[in-house]
Amino acid sequence: MRYLQQIGAEAVKVWYLVPRPAQRERLDALLMEIGAAADEAGLPMIVHATSLREAKLALRAGAQMLVHSVSDQPVDEEFLELLTRNEAVYVPTLQAGSNWSRALASVTFAAAAPVDDPNGCVDDAIRTRINSPEELQANLNPALTPAWAYRSLEANGAEIALMQRNLVAVYEAGGRIATATDAGDPMTLRGPSIYREMEMMQAAGLNPEAVIEMSTRGGAIAMGRQDEFGQIEEGMAADLIILSQDPREDVRNFRSLTHVMRAGVLRAQSELRVTEVD
Repeated sequence: MRYLQQIGAEAVKVWYLVPRPAQRERLDALLMEIGAAADEAGLPMIVHATSLREAKLALRAGAQMLVHSVSDQPVDEEFLELLTRNEAVYVPTLQAGSNWSRALASVTFAAAAPVDDPNGCVDDAIRTRINSPEELQANLNPALTPAWAYRSLEANGAEIALMQRNLVAVYEAGGRIATATDAGDPMTLRGPSIYREMEMMQAAGLNPEAVIEMSTRGGAIAMGRQDEFGQIEEGMAADLIILSQDPREDVRNFRSLTHVMRAGVLRAQSELRVTEVD
C-alpha cells in the first residue's frame, strides 16, 4: 500500500480467486486488511472476484468495484445488499471468459476464430495471428484436446446465461453497472468487442437505453469522474459518434457508426480504418 501511494496510484487492484481451503482463512483476513488500508489511504479498492463467496467478502472489505460478473452461482440478497450499500460498481464483462475458450479452441482445431470487426479496428498483426492458429499448436497444452474444447464451449453457454441472470438481478436491485469488455484478452479485441458486450447485455433483458447509460455515465461513475463526462450537459467534456440508426431502439444499431468526433475534429469512420476489411 505504501508503494502504491509513493508512485501516485489512484486505486488498489486485488485479484481474489477462490483460495485453497488451507489458505482460505489467512487470505480472507489479508483481503480485509487490504480493504482497511485502502480506505485509510483514500484509495478505491477494485477487486477481481468471480465467485459469489469471494465477491461478498470483497464487498465486506470495502470494494468499490467488482470488475467481472459473479459467474459460479446466482447472486443472493446478501450480495445485492452489500453491493448497493457500498454503492459499488458491477462490471459484467460477459464475453471475456467465452472468448478465451474460443481462442484456445481455434488453436486446438487449427481453425481461425471469426473476427467481428465491422469498422476495421483490428491491426494486421493481430489479424494475422488470429488467422494462423496452426502456428501456435506446438505450444498448446496437451490437455487441451478437441474433447476439452467441446466441453469448454458448451460450459461457456451455461456460464453466460448465469452471468446475464445476475446482471439483471443487480439492475433490478438498483445496483450501479458499467459496461466493459476486458479488451486485450484473446479474441476480446480492442475496439469492436464493445458491440458484442452491449448486445449481450441487451440479450440478458436490459432495455437499450439502460445499456447506453451503463456504457456512458456508468463508465464515468466507475472512474469517479461523473462530474467531468459521461452525459450530455453543459460544461462536460465529450467526444461524439454519429450513427445512421437509432441505438435507443436496439443497441445493435451502434454498428451503423458513420463518423467520429474526437477532441473537436470530425472524421468519417472510413478514414479511421486500420485496414480494408471485406
